[in-house]
Amino acid sequence: MQMIFDIGFHEGWDTDFYLRKGFRVVAVEANPDFAAFGRGRFAEAIGRGQLVLVGKAIAGRADESVAFYCRADKSGWSSLNRVVAERDGLASQRVEVATTTIGRLFAEYGVPHFLKCDIEGGEDLVLEQIAREPMRPRFVSVESGPHCIDLLVRAGYSRFQLVNQGHLRLFQPPEPPREGSFTDQEFSGKMSGLFGAELDPGGWVGEAEVRARYAQWQRLAAGEGNPIRRFALKKIGKWRRKTWLIPSGWLDIHARLDGR
Repeated sequence: MQMIFDIGFHEGWDTDFYLRKGFRVVAVEANPDFAAFGRGRFAEAIGRGQLVLVGKAIAGRADESVAFYCRADKSGWSSLNRVVAERDGLASQRVEVATTTIGRLFAEYGVPHFLKCDIEGGEDLVLEQIAREPMRPRFVSVESGPHCIDLLVRAGYSRFQLVNQGHLRLFQPPEPPREGSFTDQEFSGKMSGLFGAELDPGGWVGEAEVRARYAQWQRLAAGEGNPIRRFALKKIGKWRRKTWLIPSGWLDIHARLDGR
C-alpha cells in the first residue's frame, strides 16, 4: 500500500479522498481543533493503521514548541505567521504547538509516493527540507507562488503542472484509475484534487514552460491585455482544462521527479 503525506490536513477532505483510493496517509495538522476533529472523523482508519494524524507544526527543528495562530472563524487560514492568519482582518488566537520536520517524518514513517502541502505561509520551509533529504517523494503539490518553482527545481524536480484550485469541478478521477483505486469524487474548493499520475499525462512541462504559464496566469488575473483575448482564453481554459488560462481562483504547482 503506497503512502501519501497530507501536510495541512484541515478538515480532512483530501485525506478522505486518499484513504478511499486505498493509500496509507500520514496527515499533519498544527491546529489543535482540526487535529481533534480529525481523530474523531477518522477513528476507524486510525484504528486499522491506514492513517496517522500528527498534531504538530512543521518548523525548523523538531521537538520544540512554537506559537501558532488559529483563526477565530475556524477557517483553514491558521498559520505560524500571524500576518498570514489575519490577512483579511479577522482575529486569530495564539496557541503553543509542538513541532516536527519533514526529515523527522520521513525517518518515522518513510518517504511518501506523493506529498501535498498547503500550510498557509509554511510551504517554503517544507520544500527546503525536502531538498535536504536524500530520498524525496516522486510527486509533490504545493499551494504557493511562482518562487516555489525555484525551490522545487533545487530539490531535483524537473516536470510540472499548474492546476487552478478555483476550478477543480472541471476535473474527474480517471477510470480506470492511474493512482490507487477508482473513487468517484466531485472536487470542492476545500480539496486539492487529482495528483500524480492521474493528472493529464500529456500536461507535464519543463521549468521554462511552467514559469511562462504562471506568468501568463498572473497577467490574466491582473486584468492585463485585450479583454476580448482574455475572454477567449478563459473559454479555452475551461474547454481544454488548461486552467492556468482562467483569470480567477488560485494555483497549485504539481512537480514530478524523473528518472525514478
